[in-house]
Amino acid sequence: MTKPAYLLTVTLKVLVSASLLYWLLRDVEFKAIIDHIRLANPWLLLLAFCMYFLGYFITATRWRTLLRAQGHDAPLNRLVRSFMVGLFFSNFLPSTIGGDIVRMYDSWKIMKQKSQAFAVIFVDRFLGITALFCYASIALLFIDEAAQQVPLLRPVLIVGLLVAAGAILVLFTQADTLHDTSEAWRESHSNQLVRLAGKLLGAFSAYGGKTAALFKAFVLSLLLQLNVIVHFIIIALAMGLDIPIIAMFVIIPVATVVMMLPVSINGIGLREAVFVLFFGLFGLAGDQSIAFAWIAYGFVLAQGLLGGLVFAGRLLTRAPDNKELDNVGG
Repeated sequence: MTKPAYLLTVTLKVLVSASLLYWLLRDVEFKAIIDHIRLANPWLLLLAFCMYFLGYFITATRWRTLLRAQGHDAPLNRLVRSFMVGLFFSNFLPSTIGGDIVRMYDSWKIMKQKSQAFAVIFVDRFLGITALFCYASIALLFIDEAAQQVPLLRPVLIVGLLVAAGAILVLFTQADTLHDTSEAWRESHSNQLVRLAGKLLGAFSAYGGKTAALFKAFVLSLLLQLNVIVHFIIIALAMGLDIPIIAMFVIIPVATVVMMLPVSINGIGLREAVFVLFFGLFGLAGDQSIAFAWIAYGFVLAQGLLGGLVFAGRLLTRAPDNKELDNVGG
């Protein structure tokens, strides 16, 4: 992307975030938002914050599982540190994919192949989103408010879940087809994008027959997303919000996917809008919903700052990769 195009993209994202915030805050008393934040139970908030660290461990274990499926390995502490550095870049750059780029780079340092590194992080992300669709689709069967007020929600979730299941079936059971297609594209096309797609298909084909690794990684994805949902439930409890727990299993997955959309600065504005919309279905006022969103985002920023400290330490120490890999198994 050229510099003018990049600046234009960032400017548009800033305008989207600013416009959404203005629209949401225009009829809300700012003091009421601050009061909701101030009166939240600090011990429950601390518990919610600490659940991030459990998420680090689960994420690193899933990442390691996918690395091992391709014949590589790395110590969990190294993967945890990389994920934390990724959080720093995701939160303090005008893009939500900064963290994935960091993890792709670190995967490449381990695997020495860019296409395989991309495949690992892509599959890692893909399994996480699939787990979100699973929770939301099942939970939506038990609540009527969201389905009635947002008619497209149920079919979108079902279609998303079916597409994800189909993609997993292809990626992990059609290894030979993927490999053959990869070779054909790389040999018969001069277009660089087609050749790159061929290399990526070849990398994905390495997961063929790795059913055990796929199953383990998906179970870890379910555990990770459960940890995320419970984290938000605890924040709601800390604020005394009257939201059915089963509803959070729909709201949080939907909010997570919406915040991934590359149309705002790090989900700012989108985050507040989705909580105002869905919490409003259960009678919560806009100031409560925005306060909830801001507490959650404050935690995200705090995690990003911790990642920044890890990144600073990484720059200072510059520990050789081969020395770290000697400790595999820890």
